Amino acid sequence: MRRVLHIGLVLALLAAAPVWADVVLPPAIAGSPSLKALRKSMLAGRDLSDVQLRTLADAGEGLAAARFAKRLEERGDPAFIDDAAHYYSIAVYQGRDFAMPRLLATLTDQSAAFGPARLRNIRGVLDRAARRGDAKAASGLAQMLLKGAPFQTDIPRARELLLLAARAGDAKAAIQLALSHIKGEPGLPPDPEAARPALELALASPDPGVQAMALSLARQIPGGEDLQAAALPATDPDLDRSKRPPERPTSEGAAP
Repeated sequence: MRRVLHIGLVLALLAAAPVWADVVLPPAIAGSPSLKALRKSMLAGRDLSDVQLRTLADAGEGLAAARFAKRLEERGDPAFIDDAAHYYSIAVYQGRDFAMPRLLATLTDQSAAFGPARLRNIRGVLDRAARRGDAKAASGLAQMLLKGAPFQTDIPRARELLLLAARAGDAKAAIQLALSHIKGEPGLPPDPEAARPALELALASPDPGVQAMALSLARQIPGGEDLQAAALPATDPDLDRSKRPPERPTSEGAAP
């Protein structure tokens, strides 16, 4: 009976393996033997041509998209930055997180001109990554929405993204969010009280510089004293006294 069960389990695993392998591939590649073979060659280290990389990238292969985007970027021609950003966004969408910094860099290239359709798709990729907890995506998109390039200005959404980034561990995003509320933005008046959640996150940072800046900003919000008190360590008068140097005798002949 055990032998029968063992054989059945092995057969089930063997039958499931090819299905699982296809599932992790983009559908366009999983259904194409030629694309699967081309992808296999790429993963084996073969240096593919631009046409081959682009074919894989257009089929949803993230690594090929990142490599093709890098080639476009390295040409040093602003005319290719739009395409490079597009293919970096495919890489990010397919889980190639290493491509995020280059995607953000291409989007802030002032020499580039981006098509509106491309920007809509890229914005969707960045929003998706931010919702999944990617602090770089959230902070990077927030900067662009505050600046108004290459996306249109959207300060409320930028603040939401800065809060997401701060909650994901980006202490600088927390400081920027607090400043945004304290100083106000074009069309939005200052609202110092709204800075409290951001300052609480900044004060929890292990970075002394961030903590010092947050303590300074806490003085500018109503009731900020409680944030300062919670962040500063309690002092022990007796402990402080014990750390003082020994006092000298006040008169001659006194015991040292």
